[in-house]
Order: sequence, then C-alpha cells, then structure tokens
Amino acid sequence: MALLVCLLFTGCQKDEIDIPELNSDVLLEKINQLRLNGCQCGADYMPPVEPLLLNSQLGAAATKHVLDMYQRAYFDHLSPEGTTPAERAAKAGYQGHFRSENIGRGYVNPEVVLLAWKNSVSHCKAMMDSASREAGFGFSHNYWTASFGYP
Repeated sequence: MALLVCLLFTGCQKDEIDIPELNSDVLLEKINQLRLNGCQCGADYMPPVEPLLLNSQLGAAATKHVLDMYQRAYFDHLSPEGTTPAERAAKAGYQGHFRSENIGRGYVNPEVVLLAWKNSVSHCKAMMDSASREAGFGFSHNYWTASFGYP
C-alpha cells in the first residue's frame, strides 16, 4: 500500500536504497510501448505517437545529472546553481532541441520508475510528447533521469 501511495506522488522516494540496474534499451522499449499504444495521463488520453530513438548525448546529460543529485544530496530538475536540463543537454553535446526531463528517486528497476512516471501526469505527458523523437537515460544509487529531445 505504501508503494502505491508513493507512486502517486511526483518526486516520491523510498527510504531504503537498493542499487538499481539500468538497461537503457529496456527503459526505451517500455516507453516506446506506451507511445505506440497511447495511454491515459491523468484525465487526458494521449494518442499513439512515434517511438523514440536512443541518443547518447541525452544519456550523458541524464547520467551526469543523477550523479550530481546523488553526490550533492538534492532532488530537482535544477542544479543548486540553477543549471537547467536544456543547459545540461547542450553541455553534453546535444545539438537537437531539448524538450523535457523526468526524474525519479527510490526505484529499483526500470519497470517501477516507468510506472511512477506514468502515474505522474506531467511525467506521463513528457513521455508521450509527440514532438520528442530521442531520449537518453541515466541512473545512480536509485536516482533516475530521462531526457527527451528532437533533432
């Protein structure tokens, strides 16, 4: 029951730390399954959209952000200095157009973080954004980030 309540809140976290395993291909496949089928994001139905391609620069930005959040003990889309997700993507060499970022903390595998993002209206809509064509993922010590963009 506590996990269900936790999943309903954006930015929710668990107290215990398990070491997650991230397989970017698995997370990409699961997000693309949502995109291809369409899904309900809160009160809004999001129709099917084209699948995403994995992008290494977005992945580098996502990975750097989760490491920074873990090492400096914060949980936010903005770094303590105010660096934005778009600025991180550009610094990682992403030359496309940054769209959005999902973050999560306390989840042990891609399936569980995906469920949490699906249950958060803003995160769900980010995954279903038809303008997004590429994604990259990062994780560290149960911190998760997905960065979305288009070429």
